[in-house]
Amino acid sequence: MMPTFQSVVNWLSNVLDAYTVAFFLLDPLKSGFRLVTCQSLSKHLHRTLSLPKDGSGILSQVHKVGHTVHLGKVEVEELAGSLPFYREGEQGIKGLLAMPVAGDQGLLYVDTKRHWGFNDKQQKWIHEAAGILEQLLDQHHRLQERESFSRILTLWHDLTAVWEKTLSPHEAAQALVQGCADYVRADFAFLVGRGCTDAAYRILAAAGKLPQRLLQSAIPREAKGLVIEALEGGKGAFIPALNPESHDHYLFVSGEPLPHQGSLWVLCGGSPELGPLGLAMLGKKRLTLTQDDKVAVKKSFKIFEAFYERCQYAQSYAEWTCKDGASGFLNPWSFAAHVKEAVRAAVQNSETLPLVMLQYEPWQYAQAMIPPSELDVWEKALMESLKTHVPPGIIVGRLAQNRCALMAIGSELRDLIAVAENLSRACCRLPGPKKKKLALKTYVGASQLPQDGVTFDELWMAACRRLFETLQSQPKESMPPSPSTGQISN
Repeated sequence: MMPTFQSVVNWLSNVLDAYTVAFFLLDPLKSGFRLVTCQSLSKHLHRTLSLPKDGSGILSQVHKVGHTVHLGKVEVEELAGSLPFYREGEQGIKGLLAMPVAGDQGLLYVDTKRHWGFNDKQQKWIHEAAGILEQLLDQHHRLQERESFSRILTLWHDLTAVWEKTLSPHEAAQALVQGCADYVRADFAFLVGRGCTDAAYRILAAAGKLPQRLLQSAIPREAKGLVIEALEGGKGAFIPALNPESHDHYLFVSGEPLPHQGSLWVLCGGSPELGPLGLAMLGKKRLTLTQDDKVAVKKSFKIFEAFYERCQYAQSYAEWTCKDGASGFLNPWSFAAHVKEAVRAAVQNSETLPLVMLQYEPWQYAQAMIPPSELDVWEKALMESLKTHVPPGIIVGRLAQNRCALMAIGSELRDLIAVAENLSRACCRLPGPKKKKLALKTYVGASQLPQDGVTFDELWMAACRRLFETLQSQPKESMPPSPSTGQISN
């Protein structure tokens, strides 16, 4: 489209025998006039010229009043200050005409050293050229809009295609940050979130080469980084040019390995249920964002929030449907499924798989003697004790109110038995219900693949059989007396 502008300018310059014909467009992002094309005999008019909207002499006046300015017999000294685009100034100019094009979008400037101003016929030619430029500018804008809308629709299509296929919040977040970073040509992009009950933010996904220690670090709410402050304030932020000399211009934490001289754009989102969520984009150089760019990214973020919320709720639902509500351990069906999968993996990889079952007694007797309110407190204390004393890497299932199981693929049975013994000692130290001299005792049944079997049924049944044998072999004096006696021995 620019060569077409040039053709109109060349034609006008030739028919007028002009010294300079120049076509300027207003750049709203930079709030100034940008030289689009020109034909000039001047050595001082630079093709890359950009001028501020205010303080640009004739151009500023014409843009402000919105009318044509035509000057004829003008003193050179008076004229030089009104033509800043010549830089060093010009002598011998006898007339000029400057007029708006397409409202306030553009300006057409013409001057001459041949004659004093422009006659009516020449002014008519200039106005006709301005009309042609306006039509071409309209076509140019339509083409830009079409390209912009095409880019926006492509961005949204690509993102939603990923989000509709995944239930992983991380995959959805990674698609968002990478897609938006590419769209605005940012060097880095971050999705930052904090759960509604959390005390620190975390980077959920990132685009750009970043060290793992930054991605894995917890960022306190009290951090003075620009992104965290924007999220805590609940308002977005756009900083066109970060100041590398400022100690306050960092994104997350002081001393972070990120550039601090480009542009930063932060969008805020989230909900009371999920907590604050933010999308931040950083460019090593200044980001040039059109209104379409801003709309495209903001809408992408809003659409993503719906997918992210769906993923979070789906993940929470899946988690709670496979966990015991009172303890947070796997429920019987989920634990059995984990054992089945672990058996398959252990057989395939020729690994050991120990399984230990724990039963706490006298539970049924306690249920008969202790009010439900006190038993609930005791049960909760028992579950919290298990959480505290079970090492990481061990899968715990709650098979019944007084029965739990432990599994650790690749471990030795003696290691899991040691954990069970530690749990038994912790259980004995739990304070009993009020006015009852009652203490829980732990009974253990264990099995190990491949020694006790190579299938789920064989492994499970061996552990249950040994647990039953342990319960049957307990000394009679350790059993609680009959409820009819009214006595409880410790």
